[in-house]
Amino acid sequence: MTKRRLLAITLIFILTLSGIRFAWIFAGLPPDRPIASQGVLDLRATSLDRPLQLEGEWLFYPERFLLRPNGDSPAASLVVSLPGSWQGYFGDPNLAIGYGSYRLRVLLGDAPGERRLTLQMPPAMSASELYVDGVRLGASGIPGRTADETVANEAPYHASFSTDRSEVDIVVHVANFVNPVNGGLLQSVQLGPEAEINRHKLFSIAMQLLVCVVLLIHVLYVGVLFFMGVRQRALASFALTMICACLSVLVTDDKLLLAWLDLPYGISFRLYTLSYLWATALLLVFMKQLYPALQKRPWDAYYGVTVLGLTAAVTLMPEYYVAWVDLYTIPLLLIGNLYAPVLTLRATLRVDRDAIFLWLGLVALAGNLIWGVSSGFIYSLRPWSFYPVDIIVAFTSFACYWFKLYFKNMQRTARLAGELQKADKQKDDFLANTSHELRNPLHGMINIAHSVLERERVSPDGRERLELLVSVGKRMSLLLNDLLDMERLKGGGLRLQPQPVQVHVAVAGVIDMMRLMAEGKPVELRNDIPASFPPVLADENRLVQILFNLMHNAVKFTTHGQIAIKGFVRDGTAVLEVHDTGVGIEAEALRRVFEPYERSDSALAAIGGGLGLGLSISRQLAERLGGSLEAESELGRGSTFRLTLPVAAERLPAANPETAAGAAGRSSGTAEPVSDPTPAQAGYGTPRVLVVDDDPINLHILEGMLPGDAYRIAAVSSAHEALQAIDENEWDLVVTDVMMPRMSGYELTRIIRNRFTMSELPVLLLTARSQPEDIAAGFQAGANDYVAKPADRLELQHRVKALTAMKRTTAERMRLEAALLQAQVQPHFLFNTLNSIAALSAIDHERMQSLLTVFGRYLKASFDFRNSERLVPLEKELALVESYLFIERERFRDRLRVQWDMPKHLLSTPVPPLSIQTLVENGVRHGIMKRMRGGTIRIAAEDLGEEVEIRVEDDGVGIPEEVQRQVLEDASAASAGIGLRNTNRRLRQIFGKGLIFASVPGQGTSIAFRIRKSGD
Repeated sequence: MTKRRLLAITLIFILTLSGIRFAWIFAGLPPDRPIASQGVLDLRATSLDRPLQLEGEWLFYPERFLLRPNGDSPAASLVVSLPGSWQGYFGDPNLAIGYGSYRLRVLLGDAPGERRLTLQMPPAMSASELYVDGVRLGASGIPGRTADETVANEAPYHASFSTDRSEVDIVVHVANFVNPVNGGLLQSVQLGPEAEINRHKLFSIAMQLLVCVVLLIHVLYVGVLFFMGVRQRALASFALTMICACLSVLVTDDKLLLAWLDLPYGISFRLYTLSYLWATALLLVFMKQLYPALQKRPWDAYYGVTVLGLTAAVTLMPEYYVAWVDLYTIPLLLIGNLYAPVLTLRATLRVDRDAIFLWLGLVALAGNLIWGVSSGFIYSLRPWSFYPVDIIVAFTSFACYWFKLYFKNMQRTARLAGELQKADKQKDDFLANTSHELRNPLHGMINIAHSVLERERVSPDGRERLELLVSVGKRMSLLLNDLLDMERLKGGGLRLQPQPVQVHVAVAGVIDMMRLMAEGKPVELRNDIPASFPPVLADENRLVQILFNLMHNAVKFTTHGQIAIKGFVRDGTAVLEVHDTGVGIEAEALRRVFEPYERSDSALAAIGGGLGLGLSISRQLAERLGGSLEAESELGRGSTFRLTLPVAAERLPAANPETAAGAAGRSSGTAEPVSDPTPAQAGYGTPRVLVVDDDPINLHILEGMLPGDAYRIAAVSSAHEALQAIDENEWDLVVTDVMMPRMSGYELTRIIRNRFTMSELPVLLLTARSQPEDIAAGFQAGANDYVAKPADRLELQHRVKALTAMKRTTAERMRLEAALLQAQVQPHFLFNTLNSIAALSAIDHERMQSLLTVFGRYLKASFDFRNSERLVPLEKELALVESYLFIERERFRDRLRVQWDMPKHLLSTPVPPLSIQTLVENGVRHGIMKRMRGGTIRIAAEDLGEEVEIRVEDDGVGIPEEVQRQVLEDASAASAGIGLRNTNRRLRQIFGKGLIFASVPGQGTSIAFRIRKSGD
């Protein structure tokens, strides 16, 4: 940012704040401002309909209490100007220690009746009592003739009195034996009607509380960020600065903290001094932590040492000397509040243009301090009531800086995440390509070594070296196989062929392989699985690979003892445990042991080497086989790896079950219903492919081309049956012939595109013609790809693989994005809720506690990982809606009314997550709250037999027809609202039906949708 532009912005900012302050000062002044002269204030020509400041010349009687019993030495009266210090009127002209009386005669003029007036007494240094016409009306502390007789207390107070006289005599006794720097009446006494004085007093207190609430809200969101994991020291310094600033507000002006806690003078004055001191010091620490490179010399350290020394002095020294320290902290405060803006100015010009928010905030704080110091000497600059604007503007500027920094970091994180994903893919591609390139020469080396060993005469030393070469080559081959398997698992290209496998035989073979690796080690390998152990349903090669990896890991980390494999059946599941007596795994490492490329830090890892892929591949293979792999370990006492697999049925059909079911479906002429995936298959399970062709022979050929272990295939013989299958289940791909009776593949594709985008449900066309016009017609209908008949097996498999992978990736991204959008609570809703909590904290603690509890439930539900699921129970969705409506009702009270009509037997109905919440929020924000009087929102559910209708009604301003059309047509217009469009799209995808609108402008809106009870 250029200096000229920054200077212009700063000047406009300063002029704006100065204009607001002058308007604040002069708006509170009365049109006529009478001034007392020679102890007399003439108000006979002045209206008493608003408070007046009793300023001017008062009579002062040093070392005399006029209305106390005799005993004071006679003293002549002096004429003094108030407000002001009485320093110089006693024996030592440099001190303000002493006592005396102030007197003012106020001429009110004749009145028809008795008048009710109030005197507002400012804080007096350091004890005072008020008399009107000889009657004692109030006091703060106890003024005495000596320090022992005086009880210091400078809290402001007010007193009311009634008079029918034409003049009143005001006498104020003041004593000060604790502050040698200042004494007397340093602020103006106010006189006016009781109601007006109280109103002005409450307004000033409200402004101070407003500032405190704003500061504490900032402290609250800093605390939220801290507990969410943002552990920045600058945030902690910022929060402490705001706490000190809040404390400084509470111990000045109306001294609210004194009134609440009844603090003694010594503590209150120390808090006054230290709050300003520490607020400035922490501000410098905050700037140092944000921009450490800007300070070439450790000025902040010097400043901090000075502040610590003054803090110790103020805390430990007698209160008599605290005033001297407070006097000499003024230059220190000015230095700190001017040095911090200098740092932000340099940061704005050299480092970070966003630091302009900090610069403007510190300019506002420095201006507020300068005005405050100036008003201590120029009383006409004192505002009529507490002035909150500078502090609110300052800390709001700080908050703007944090939010700007947050959004910048979020964008940077997104960019880096994209780069990281790209680098990760490049890494995987490099490893895969390198593995492929290395396998051929490596196998050639191993074969050549074998040939030499078998055919040539080799010396014993040479034979040993060749055998070592073969051993190393085999180990490298295993590493390359791991890399290739990891690449296949990531790409979804690893094929499994589940079949019954005898576990005892597989384990025996693995142990035989392991004996060579454990040769020379005092380690016993035991196969404790009986020969009668039931067979498991698994791919035999992959089961051996899993067991090999587990045994290899155990041998590598076991120097002596035993490694045993045992098994048992539990709840229809086979459990295999590999237990060793090795070194064990630390708790921290155990949590990461199944992550790719994770290796133990133990030096024993060098025994077998490796890339840290074996356990990760084993777990993924186990999950792909419908089981799981877990680990338990205790450092120094060994590890146990637990593999679970499904027990195989005694007899398995020769063909794939789904293929057989598909054939049965074709023979009956109906679509084959595909069962829902098992929990192990959900999410990243086997892709589901719907094949559509009117020729049964073609269907059989297509099913044979697509491996049954890689895809869950369902075959139907017409487009109508395909649409029915799409309504009943979720599919990853539709493969359809173009030429079919009654409804062609083009028409079927167009109907699918009305509900799903190209990434939500891909369509692959099978066409006998591959002319440009045929291909163009297919793409115009919405197809993703095409294959010309007769289809090549390899080509078809690769195209199906690409489209199903794209669909799975897109579906997962959309679900995660939906959960992320809900987790990012809108800032205005967060701030409005926090403001409501802050406001209730001062008036109604029970309501505040209730609101806090519900707000916590709302945030917990918003961040729930289940928001990424396809369907959730209606009861869970309603819990989120209830929390949201409770918060909004606490904010808007009677403006928002809620009606529920939810039959209990429908609460288990599955609905898309965040669907009802979106409709309710739309009705509240854009319907009801657009009216000044508010309105009613009604959430209802009706049982329609096979379906359930969910309806959200409001009597708000209504939705224009254009917006309804944009929502139903999924038009990306700003006025349509992304929430309604997304909800309508998800409903159409899952249930084939979207939102139903009924809205009358000015009268209200009804939005409904219908879902199947089963949720399928």
